[in-house]
Amino acid sequence: QHYFIQSNLSYSSCRISTRLKMKPGLRVLRRSLSSVVPRGSGVTGHPPLNEPFPGVSIPQYQKGNVPSSKATHITSLANGLKVATTNQTSGGMCSVGVVLESGPRFEKLHKDGVTHFLEKLSFSSTASYETPEHIIAALEPYGGMYEALHFRDVGVFTVSCLPDGVDTATHVLSQTLFHSQFSELDIESARQSIACEIEMFKMGADQEPIVTDLVHSAAYNSNTVGYPKICPISTLPHISRADVLNYYTSNYIPSRMVLVGVGVEHQKLVESASKYFPSVSSQNTESSVSEVAQYTGGHCYRHDDSAPPTIGPQELPTLTHVAIGFQSSSHQDEDYVKFCVLNTLMGGGGSFSAGGPGKGMYTRLYLQVLNRYHWMYSALALNHPYQDTGLFTINGSSHPNQGWDLVQVLIKQFKDMLHTDISHGELERAKTQLKSTLLMNLEYRSIVLEDIGRQVVASGTRKSPQELVAMIESVTPQQLKQVVERMLDSKPSVGAFGDLKSVPNYEEIEAAFGRPNGELTNRISHFLLRGARGTKGIIKS
Repeated sequence: QHYFIQSNLSYSSCRISTRLKMKPGLRVLRRSLSSVVPRGSGVTGHPPLNEPFPGVSIPQYQKGNVPSSKATHITSLANGLKVATTNQTSGGMCSVGVVLESGPRFEKLHKDGVTHFLEKLSFSSTASYETPEHIIAALEPYGGMYEALHFRDVGVFTVSCLPDGVDTATHVLSQTLFHSQFSELDIESARQSIACEIEMFKMGADQEPIVTDLVHSAAYNSNTVGYPKICPISTLPHISRADVLNYYTSNYIPSRMVLVGVGVEHQKLVESASKYFPSVSSQNTESSVSEVAQYTGGHCYRHDDSAPPTIGPQELPTLTHVAIGFQSSSHQDEDYVKFCVLNTLMGGGGSFSAGGPGKGMYTRLYLQVLNRYHWMYSALALNHPYQDTGLFTINGSSHPNQGWDLVQVLIKQFKDMLHTDISHGELERAKTQLKSTLLMNLEYRSIVLEDIGRQVVASGTRKSPQELVAMIESVTPQQLKQVVERMLDSKPSVGAFGDLKSVPNYEEIEAAFGRPNGELTNRISHFLLRGARGTKGIIKS
C-alpha cells in the first residue's frame, strides 16, 4: 500500500511539474487537439489507435498492373550474357551490376577458399586500370562507388553512380570480370585481409558465419554448397596466383552472367554490354564443374574453449554455438514461399534485441525460447535456399555448461513445428511481416539488382513483387505442416563451434528426433566419446 501511495504521489508531482514547464503555445495546441478529437472511454480519454479517427477518411490504395516503369526487361546477347533492367529510380542515382554463377559450390576442382580470395581481389588492378585508385578516379565524376560480394552460389559485383556514368560503370565491370591482373602484391594483400577477417570472426560475439559454414559442411559433405565459404586456415597460406587465375578463367564467362541495371535505360545498357563484354565465351572451361547438390546430413564440430580476446572494459563470454538443420527446398521449388513463411513464423534473434512486433518479438523463438530460458544468448531460424536444394536451420548459443539443454531446446522447437497447431493470428502475423520485409527491401537499389540477377540466373525470368505477395497470402496452416513433414523426413545436420564439452554426440541427437517427445536420454557428450569413436566430424581450429 505504501508503494502505491508513493507511486501516485510521484506521478501527480510529475504531471504538475510538466504543466508548469509547458510553454503557452504547447498548451494551446494541446487544447485544440483535445477539441478536435472527442474523449472516449480509453485510458487516455482518446479513441484507441486501432479505431479510425472521427472525421478522417480511410485512404484508398491504388490497385492495378505493375507500372511499365517498374517492369523488368530482359535481352539475351550472342555470347550468352543476359541483360536485365528496370527503370525504378532512387534519389537520382542508378546501379549497374553483374550477378555471376560463382562461389564455393563450384570449387570442386579448386582449392577451398579461392572464391574468398576473388571477393577481396575484385576491383583491383586490371588491363585498363593499374590500381584500385584509378578505378575510383574514373568513377568519381559520376559519384560512383563499387562493391563485390560472394555467396555460396553467386557473386554480385555492383557499381552505383549517376545515370551519366552507366557507360563507364559497364567498362569498369567488364575490366574486373575479364581483365583482372592479380599481381602478387594483390594476392598477398587479399591473404592478409582474409586472415584479419577470420580473426575478427573469432573476436566478435556473433559466430553465425562460422556455425553456418559448419552446418553446411555437415549437410552437404564434400559437395557443392558444403564447401567452406570462409577460407580455411589450412589452405590460406597455399593459395597462389595460379590457383586464382585457374578459377577465374574457368568460371568468369558471359554465359554464366546477368548484367543488371536499376534506373537505367535498357537499350543503353545493351549497347554498353555489346561494346565492352567479350563477343564470345573464349575462356577455359575445363576446370568448371556444375554438380547437383547431394544432401547427406551428419555433423561437423569444431571445439575451441579459448576465451575471446578482450576488446573493451567487459570481457566477451565463452559460448557454445549449435546449429541444427534439415533439407528444405530450392528457390525454384513450389514449396519455397512456404518455407519463407515458416522461417518468419519461427523468427528469433538475440536475447538483448530491442524493438516491438515488427522486429519479430512475437515469433515462436522469442516467445517459447528467449523469453523462457534466461541462459539462452540467441535463437534464430534461418532458411538457406539454392538453385537445386535448401537448408532450414535453427541456430542457438548458450553458456558451455548449458550445451546439453541448448540442444534439447532446439530439438523441441523442431518437434513443436510438427505437433503444435498454428493459430490464425500467428500465421497472419508471419505473412504480414514477410510481405513487409519483402516490399521494404525492394526499396533499395542494391537489393533490387541482386533480386533481378538471381532470378534471371536461375530461371531466365523475374517474378514481380505482386506475384510473390499473392503467393505469400495463399499459404495455409496445412501447407506449413506438410513442408515441416517433408523437412523432418531428411537426416539432421548439426554444426557446433566453441566450448563443446556439454554438447551431445550426433547419434544421440539423431535418436532424439526419432522419439515422439524428442527427448535426449543418454547424457554423454560428443567429446567424452571421442577417445572410443575417433575424431570423425571434428574440425580442429
